Amino acid sequence: MQIRSRLTLQFTLLVSSILLASLFTIYYFSQKSTEDEFYRRLREKAITSAILLLKVEQVDSTLLKTIDLSKHDVLFCENISILDEQEKEIYTNNDTIQFDVPTSQLQKIKLKGDQRFSQREFDIVGITFKDKGHSYIVLAGAVDIQGQSRLKTLRRILVSLFSTMVAIVGVAGWIYAGRALRPIQKVVTDVQNISTIDLSQRLHNTEKPDEIGNLVSMFNNLLGRIENSFTLQKTFLTNVSHELKNPLTKITSQLEVTLLNSRSTEEYKEIIQSVLDDIKELNQLSNSLLDLAYLDQNNMSLATSRIRIDEVLWEVRENIHAQNSSYKVDIHTVVMPDNEEDLYLQANLYLLKTALQNLIENACKFSDDKMATVSLICSKNELEIRIFDNGPGIAKGELENIFQPFYRTDSTSKIRGHGIGLSLCQKIISIHNGTIEVDSTLGQGTQMTVIFKQVNKF
Repeated sequence: MQIRSRLTLQFTLLVSSILLASLFTIYYFSQKSTEDEFYRRLREKAITSAILLLKVEQVDSTLLKTIDLSKHDVLFCENISILDEQEKEIYTNNDTIQFDVPTSQLQKIKLKGDQRFSQREFDIVGITFKDKGHSYIVLAGAVDIQGQSRLKTLRRILVSLFSTMVAIVGVAGWIYAGRALRPIQKVVTDVQNISTIDLSQRLHNTEKPDEIGNLVSMFNNLLGRIENSFTLQKTFLTNVSHELKNPLTKITSQLEVTLLNSRSTEEYKEIIQSVLDDIKELNQLSNSLLDLAYLDQNNMSLATSRIRIDEVLWEVRENIHAQNSSYKVDIHTVVMPDNEEDLYLQANLYLLKTALQNLIENACKFSDDKMATVSLICSKNELEIRIFDNGPGIAKGELENIFQPFYRTDSTSKIRGHGIGLSLCQKIISIHNGTIEVDSTLGQGTQMTVIFKQVNKF
């Protein structure tokens, strides 16, 4: 069932229930008022007849009957009976109608006074009347033809009114549900018009800041993130293709040139060394791309162990020196904890070493003296690693982009690299519940600050 039909049905049921309860209340009080009025008239007739018969000496039962029958307000099938203390009838104004009132009911009238009850189609009221030390029971009954007729007419009116109102409410509910859902239908139409070819399209914002407006804003924000993801993906693929093409083209060109002429042993060695460097560069790029893909797919199921952070830093220093003897890494322990346990992290050793090695190698690569300064600050709550270089620095406008894959700043574009390292480092540190911050000044160098919380569970 469509939302519009469901809303209309729910609205109609709700209003119909309220209307039905209101009409039922009206009928109930109308019926009660009619009954009260009829019983009041019966009681007045009973009291009048008792006074005339028992209080007025000039009036006997025959005269009283004549008086009762001559009244213009005689009720339909009216009968008024007066019983003495022995419950014997001493007067009735209608010999053709006889009430068969049980003794228990008469006793109840004597004990409790006024009583209302029904017998067949008759409504009857019974009262006690005392005169000259004697107690009498007066019964007055009749059929309320007029009251029943009014109630029947009222029932027809209320049923017709209810049916008409339900129909009106149903139509009104359908119209207003359509109006209420019109903005949503507009959103649906706009969404259907959006294609993967052009993700720059956005939903039209509503003028009112209501729930639909909030939904549109949230959806537009989502579209913006999706568009950005697609753009990054396309840029990533373009950059990967470019980065793979360069070393392959260089390798192919060098080998083709080498085959054109015979060369000396030293020339062959130089060419082989150059090709080997290109192959190493290609291998490094492939490994970085594989690491990125691995992190994106498996960062929730990494194998971790307890790792001492200062030992990891010294291992990374040795690896960097072994790979490039011109690089220098100076490690300082600024603050050491009182408890040795505060130096440990729950982490993946390979990934953590990869991230720290990338950061320190970058610092060495971009420093004029090929030196990186590493400071370790340990506290009870967190571990902080600061990596500083005295390179050219990074402009403020470029800081927000340096963690994008393949992004190279103007000052580092001439230095050999692919622009994947920082993106990989950020991912590794992020999945270890850490943060990485950059502070850089042009001409004064750059500081990378990595902060790990002491409790790392993932």
